[in-house]
Amino acid sequence: MVSRNCPMGAAGRGEGGRRMKGTVCVLAMILVFAGACFGLSFPDGQRQLGEAVLGSLTVKDGAVVVNVASGGCTARESFKVHVEKSGGAEGDIPHYILTFERIAADDCKAFLPEGVDLVFDLEKDLGLSGRYTLSVANRVRPGKKPQ
Repeated sequence: MVSRNCPMGAAGRGEGGRRMKGTVCVLAMILVFAGACFGLSFPDGQRQLGEAVLGSLTVKDGAVVVNVASGGCTARESFKVHVEKSGGAEGDIPHYILTFERIAADDCKAFLPEGVDLVFDLEKDLGLSGRYTLSVANRVRPGKKPQ
C-alpha cells in the first residue's frame, strides 16, 4: 500500500487517515513527476539553442553583461544578439530591444553552477551609439549572487 511507504505524514488516524496519507503521497509524486516533465525546474540551458534564459543582466560602462549557463565552452560567439529598433522612448531618443539567442550548444561538462559572464560592448559589438534607451527581451532567472 502506498501509505505505508510514504515519507510524508498526514493528519488523522484509522482508515480515513491511511487513505489521506495515500492520497497525499500519490499527489506529491504526481506533482514531482509533472514538474520534471514540464520543466518547472531550470533545465540545463547550456545545450539548448534559441532565446537564452539569463542568470543576470547588467548594463554599465558602455557594455551589457549577461550571465548564462555554461559547461565550460560557452563564449560570446555562442550567442547572436538581435537588436531591434522600437519606437522612441522620449522625444527623438531611439529605443532598442536586445534579444540574446544561443546559436551554439555547449557540450562540455565543467561544473559551473554560477554560469559565465559574457560582455558585449554596446557600440563595437551591437552598433549602438549616441543617446538611446534599451531593454532586453530575454527572461532573467534570479539566483546568481551579485559580486
